[in-house]
Amino acid sequence: MKFKRLAAGLLSVAMAFGLVACSSNNGASEANGTNNANEVNNTQETGQEPVHLNLAESWGFEYFYTVITPDVTSSGYDLTYWLPSFYDTLVEYDSNGELSGVLAESWSMSEDGCTYTFKIRQGIQFSDGSDLTAEDVAKSLLAVPVNLGQYNGGYGKLSTIVKDAVAVDEYTVEFQLEQPYYGTMRELCLANPWGIVSSEQLNEDLTAKDTFKSATYGTGPYMYSGDNNGQVFNFEYNTNYWGEKPDVDSFSVKNIPDNDAKLLALKNGEVDFYTGITKISAENFEEMSATDGFSAKADGNALQTYYMGYNLNDPIFGDQVVREAIATAVDKDSITQNIFGGLYEAADTFFSRSLPYCDVDQKVYEYNMEAANKLLDDAGYVDTDNDGIREKDGVKLSAEFVYQTGSASDDDTVVYICDQLKQIGIELTPSSAAMMDWFAMVSGGQYGVTIFKTQGGYYDPTVVIGGLDPKTSTDPILSQVNAYLPEGLLDELNAATEEEKIQEIYNTILTTMSDECLVTPLYYTHQLSVYNSNVSDYEYSGDTSFTSVQNIKVK
Repeated sequence: MKFKRLAAGLLSVAMAFGLVACSSNNGASEANGTNNANEVNNTQETGQEPVHLNLAESWGFEYFYTVITPDVTSSGYDLTYWLPSFYDTLVEYDSNGELSGVLAESWSMSEDGCTYTFKIRQGIQFSDGSDLTAEDVAKSLLAVPVNLGQYNGGYGKLSTIVKDAVAVDEYTVEFQLEQPYYGTMRELCLANPWGIVSSEQLNEDLTAKDTFKSATYGTGPYMYSGDNNGQVFNFEYNTNYWGEKPDVDSFSVKNIPDNDAKLLALKNGEVDFYTGITKISAENFEEMSATDGFSAKADGNALQTYYMGYNLNDPIFGDQVVREAIATAVDKDSITQNIFGGLYEAADTFFSRSLPYCDVDQKVYEYNMEAANKLLDDAGYVDTDNDGIREKDGVKLSAEFVYQTGSASDDDTVVYICDQLKQIGIELTPSSAAMMDWFAMVSGGQYGVTIFKTQGGYYDPTVVIGGLDPKTSTDPILSQVNAYLPEGLLDELNAATEEEKIQEIYNTILTTMSDECLVTPLYYTHQLSVYNSNVSDYEYSGDTSFTSVQNIKVK
């Protein structure tokens, strides 16, 4: 059990850090020598040249199923952030933040909160030509925990409490859970792992067939062409698609690991479009915004929260006064302006107030260096030997600031915070480590302070709040919060079925986190995209972690 929780934890960490592609004239790029039958048909039917775009990603693709784990991909991410282009979910959130049906035209929940009944849209086909039925939906849902295996729980609680899924009739599915779970509908919005697939591509034991290594089997607008050279992967329009036809007829995704190389490819016409905060720096964004023939677009909604996490078992950071002094001494506005060029916004609360259940009155720590020094003075922390570091009872306010290697912005943020805290007599020493080493250090309590982020998109807030429960948590930072909450509160939340009760519990959780200063929110990120003149716009989806090619508009 411990090994499974560790595996799920590593998957959650990888997902959090993976949050997230290209050129000629007249809105269509050179198609790298590919010209599929769908494009030919489109030309014959409309008299217009098919639109092909070149996009970019930091890795290649090996597996085209909706359940992605380290067992099936060497990159760790594979098709994850592209899944909504190929697979539909039962439901999603619309542009107004309201839950709406995709493959489900209606749904209901039983009084005990353990059974969800979905009415499935009729007349929909998969990309392989088979009809979508309740059986496909039921098997897709049941296949999730099976294919997650030792990583079950890495994408949220829902997959760990699946009891059964039954096709009541050809277009009605009952999804049965072992216990009520208030986050069920939000997690079902995630194409990874809850995208619906053709059941013909699942074995009798519900494991995915090897056919997913060479094809997609979804109801989404695109499908894999089965064509790649290891560096360029080609995709085409799914002629069986049931929704509105997108502007882009086909696209290629180029594997370009280096971000500077991505930008160069965009500039020289090898790439038309790419998106993702891990790929686009503030400098690159501003450069493309100011360059003729190119555009850059930031989503208006917060994607995720970066925050400082404390080792609450450490004698230094177990003291609330120290945490409050740090929170008061960090100039978040300077971080967002000087490091991120104003693209991100200072975070006053752990979650953006726009998220479900998160518009809660909470204590906010305003930047005030004088107040931060006074907090420490009044608590008896003094610099007795004039070395610039305060101490109390023989313990100096000195510790390691551990963070992950690989992000220049994280380097700058950590160094900036360390410099600010020197002004109040706290010495933090930056110490970067590779992801697995970082996770081991934080899990083992070998840190004073760290920087981390929420998983973002549909994972916030329900999956992240689930990480507070040490019984099932894969999050060594947030699981410490449970000790400060009323006993049994998280169990009560998971079993709650009434919105008023759920909101009441969120009020308690979020106010406790802020009142006790258990974490220090730093900034909210916003998803970024850059593109050339072949693209006129990109409409961000409800979860901007994912690239939705169908939302690319061409001129």
